[in-house]
Amino acid sequence: MSANLPPINDFDTLRREATKLERQLEDRISKYQQLAQRITTTDTGIASFHTGASGIVNPSSLESGTMSANVSVLFAEENSLSNDIDRLLSSFSDLQASMANAASQSSKSQHSILVKRYREILFDLQSDYHKVKNAIQRRKETMELFSVGSKNPAGVSSGADSDMEHLLRERNSIQSSMNLTSNILGQADDIHADLRNQRRSLNSVGGTVLGMAQAVPGINKVIDAIRKKRNQDEKIVMGVIAACILFTLWYLFG
Repeated sequence: MSANLPPINDFDTLRREATKLERQLEDRISKYQQLAQRITTTDTGIASFHTGASGIVNPSSLESGTMSANVSVLFAEENSLSNDIDRLLSSFSDLQASMANAASQSSKSQHSILVKRYREILFDLQSDYHKVKNAIQRRKETMELFSVGSKNPAGVSSGADSDMEHLLRERNSIQSSMNLTSNILGQADDIHADLRNQRRSLNSVGGTVLGMAQAVPGINKVIDAIRKKRNQDEKIVMGVIAACILFTLWYLFG
């Protein structure tokens, strides 16, 4: 997708592309949320696989095949939609990076503001998507846990349940740590972007100060010329006054 991005100096084109991707992502994530609601509220029919003490299969087991097929269809749809969202998020991230480069080249404050806004939009979309995806993953783990239990005849425990529970707890702990790390990295990225903007602002101010410093020698030359002109005028006035005094003395005592 990054190979098809517009030139980085065309900020308006990048902004329009980002707006289009934003709408597509909002639509896909909305569908993903609806699909997650269906998955998390669907009865998987796991209990229907249990048999009674007499060994006769419960009548509900006749519907288990249909339920399992429906769940498989839902998870297949979830996998396809998840891959589509991952692709769009990757494209949106690449596009946001191109917008940041274009904004740094244009040096326009409104471009920097838009880049920050789209960075926040990307972070919000990623957060919403991962929240729903984690809910679906927990549903999958729950189904796996109960499916292991359903395979044990007459509720006899074989130790697989505890092993699966331990693995699920470890997985949830790791997932929580990864989510926390992802949030911290997102905040660090925002701080880094703000620091880069401040550095560009300071560089701009430094350039202005340097220009003023380079213009100072010219101002000094003008001031020196004015000072020399004033000294010459003072010498002329003093000469005229001295000549008048001498002429007055000569006239009076000559």
